[in-house]
Amino acid sequence: MYLHTLVGGLPHAERAALVQASELRSYGCDETVLATGEWTDRLYCVASGLLRVVVQGRSSSGDVTTDLIRQDEFFLGPSLSESRYRARQTLVAAQPSSVYLVPVSAMRGLCEQHPQVAVKLLGAAIKRMSAMRGQLRRDAVPALCS
Repeated sequence: MYLHTLVGGLPHAERAALVQASELRSYGCDETVLATGEWTDRLYCVASGLLRVVVQGRSSSGDVTTDLIRQDEFFLGPSLSESRYRARQTLVAAQPSSVYLVPVSAMRGLCEQHPQVAVKLLGAAIKRMSAMRGQLRRDAVPALCS
């Protein structure tokens, strides 16, 4: 298993345990990785490809892509404190993709034992949110009324 930089500095035994607990799955283009409303006990790390985060639109226009998860990025549930969660968005492969399904409980255990993992995970989430906010600003400027 490819070792994400998030866990690259951990002792070999802990990395091996994470590898053992995780699963690598492949998805074809437009294949659903996780459906809204589905219960899961995993977080999703893109090994290759690209995933779209999709929510149901309010009108008949259909689904709306709210985010893209790129290689080496994570899709996390609402919190690592819950071992299971119901997905609020759908994940769809935007390209043929390979995705690591990592148990939430395993990642939580690593964060508890190694605070630097939690800090790196939080940093990655902040970086993605900042990028998304910048994109929203760029998209919103032309739509402003004058």
